Amino acid sequence: MSLLSLAPLSAQAQSAAQLSNQTQQLTIKAYTEEWPPYNFMRDNQLVGVSTEILQAVCMETKIKCDKELVPWTRAYKTVLENPDTLIYTISRIPVREKQFVWIGPILPRSMWIFARTEVASKIHSIKDLANFRIGAIREEASLSELLEAGVPSSSIQIFNTNTDEMRMLKAGKIDIVANTEIGMQQNQKTFGISAHSIKRMMKLNDGAALYFGMNLKSNPELIEKMQAAVDKMKREGKIDQIVERYTKSR
Repeated sequence: MSLLSLAPLSAQAQSAAQLSNQTQQLTIKAYTEEWPPYNFMRDNQLVGVSTEILQAVCMETKIKCDKELVPWTRAYKTVLENPDTLIYTISRIPVREKQFVWIGPILPRSMWIFARTEVASKIHSIKDLANFRIGAIREEASLSELLEAGVPSSSIQIFNTNTDEMRMLKAGKIDIVANTEIGMQQNQKTFGISAHSIKRMMKLNDGAALYFGMNLKSNPELIEKMQAAVDKMKREGKIDQIVERYTKSR
């Protein structure tokens, strides 16, 4: 075989290698927890407002995105340690600021205190929460916010998942939880918690927003493409359309 006949093969091999590298660069692994309606399992499929936003972003950018639902602490640790990984739906709060590259915001976040109706009349301020049993999910932003607001840790019962927390609330074994309005409405629907049994109280926090959080050592090209896609979706109203699909049916 002549050298001339080898040259095209070499060029093809080089081109194939470059294409393979590009494919690897445009791949992420996304981790999330159960937090309806943002991210949750339905009919053995990972769905939710944030999940659909992420899927649309990955489609727009042609990024291959593998998603996995795990306990929040595992998601958090995994993304902190591995490049080209992403955690969602995550609140951007000061204590986390330097831990991730932030893509978004994807959604607003107003966190409210919800109390069982039986105890609601006894709650007039954040300080009163110390007298009741409060549920929180390990490593979530609302746990930090409760502690920063002066709620003693002795009053807080920590859970690994949203399901564990909601089951205890429904059973009357905790009195108070923190959540967004649409988050709590979805939980009431999912877990059969009647509207008259829970009362929305005061805001816990209204300053943070919801984001995708990327590992600090992730490929800058991934980050740039994904941020541009989020911005485009917001301009075109596509994020609002996704939110509406999950809220109008309630």
